Amino acid sequence: MLSLLALAVILRPWLVLGVVFIAVFVTLGVFLALGYDGFWGRALTLGRWYAARRPDRAAALHARLDAFAMKWDAVLDRFPEGTVDGLYLPDFGEMAAADTRHDEALDRRFDSLRNSEA
Repeated sequence: MLSLLALAVILRPWLVLGVVFIAVFVTLGVFLALGYDGFWGRALTLGRWYAARRPDRAAALHARLDAFAMKWDAVLDRFPEGTVDGLYLPDFGEMAAADTRHDEALDRRFDSLRNSEA
């Protein structure tokens, strides 16, 4: 597979650059359309789906994403305060914990409503 990719880069570099450009353009468009929270919320939903399907591979992927986020944050920390705030990656662990707390609160509320009706 890697040799086919290398062959495509050598024989058709503009095709590869065009596909990469279109992918970046579409991702940026989705980010702008959904907003920061909406985009990362959907990404977290996709991550949960993948973790439910393949928990062992998801743990390794999560570790790699966390390492990348730490390196990216270190790069952004070199800029003046407040100039690149929108480029920081979210804390996926905290977002997942907040979603879990929200789901637990909804479950408690629905349980109390069911018990009060009975």
